[in-house]
Amino acid sequence: MQLIARVLAAGRVRTVVTGIEYIPASGPALLVSRHYHHLYDGLAFFATLPRPFHILVALDWTPNVYERRAMEWLTGIARWPVVLRPEALMKGPDNGQSRARPMFSVADIGRYRRRALRKSIELLVSGALLVVFPEGYPNIDPHRAPRKSPKELLPFKAGFAAIATAAERRLHARLPIIPAGLRFTESQPCIAELNFGAPVWLKDFPCRNLLTRDLEERIAKLSGLPA
Repeated sequence: MQLIARVLAAGRVRTVVTGIEYIPASGPALLVSRHYHHLYDGLAFFATLPRPFHILVALDWTPNVYERRAMEWLTGIARWPVVLRPEALMKGPDNGQSRARPMFSVADIGRYRRRALRKSIELLVSGALLVVFPEGYPNIDPHRAPRKSPKELLPFKAGFAAIATAAERRLHARLPIIPAGLRFTESQPCIAELNFGAPVWLKDFPCRNLLTRDLEERIAKLSGLPA
C-alpha cells in the first residue's frame, strides 16, 4: 500500500504536515479526519504517518461486480474495515431516486456495519492506527455530498464515537482520538496540508453528540474552515 501510494502521488500531490508529534509512536489511536478527496486524502496520510495504519472505507460506490470483488480483495489484504452508506444505496448519480445499486441490498447495510465495527475494534485492540472520515463523503463529490460552499464540512456521523467506546471497553484503557484537518491548493502538483491536533478523550464528554460537535469544530479549524 505504501509503494502504491508513492506511485500515485508522484507528480500529483506534495504533502506538508503539522502536529505529527501528536501521533503516538506505538499503541492504538483513532484518527478522525476531514474528507476532501477520495484519493488524495489517503495519499497525504501515507506520505506523513510514521507507522502503518488502516482506513475505514465505504464500498457502495462500485459500479459493477468486478470492481466490487477487486475492492473487497484489496481491502481484505490491507485489513481496512468496510461499510455501506445507506443513502448511497438509494440515490442515483443525480442525488435522486433514479438508480438503485444492484451490487448491494438494504439488508447488506447492517451486516457490513457489524463486521466493520468488529474489525475496527480488533485493529485498535491490537495497537493499530485507524483513520475514519465521519463526513462520509469527500468534498469533491458533487452528487452525494451537496454543499453550499466547497469550504464546508458535512455534519459528522457519530460512528467513530461508537468505535472508540467499544474499543476502550476491550482495552480497559483510554483511547486517544486525534483530529486531522486537510486542505489542498489548486497548484500542480497540488499541496496537501495535513494538520493534526491534540488528542481528545471520551471521558471528557458526557455524550457522543458533544464529542461529535467538538471534533467538527476542531477539524474545521485545523482545515482552515469556519467552525
